[in-house]
Amino acid sequence: MQKYKQAALSIAFLTVFLSGGSSVGFVRAMENQGNNKVEVEERILESFEDGDYDTWKKIVAKKGKAYGIVSKEDFFKFIDARKAARNGNYDLAIEIANSVEENLKEKFFEQYEV
Repeated sequence: MQKYKQAALSIAFLTVFLSGGSSVGFVRAMENQGNNKVEVEERILESFEDGDYDTWKKIVAKKGKAYGIVSKEDFFKFIDARKAARNGNYDLAIEIANSVEENLKEKFFEQYEV
């Protein structure tokens, strides 16, 4: 597989996990608060673009499975992976993304005793 595709897939997986927006319960909670899914997704993506952990946490962390799993360090490593991929440094992006993914899997399995 070409490096840019591998980097894109790794980062896409993390984006979905950190977004938490694919959860039906999360979407319903947001709709009940008067927010539509598109607005929430845009706010989440903006928090990634801005590297704004606090905003991300307010939007997602308490409403999705990411709560208690994604640390500030994990968040910023994810941001670093995105930046590396955008700059064409696919090997670094893959390395960082894989590291974050492994860390999150470990935390997820510990928290949910899977």
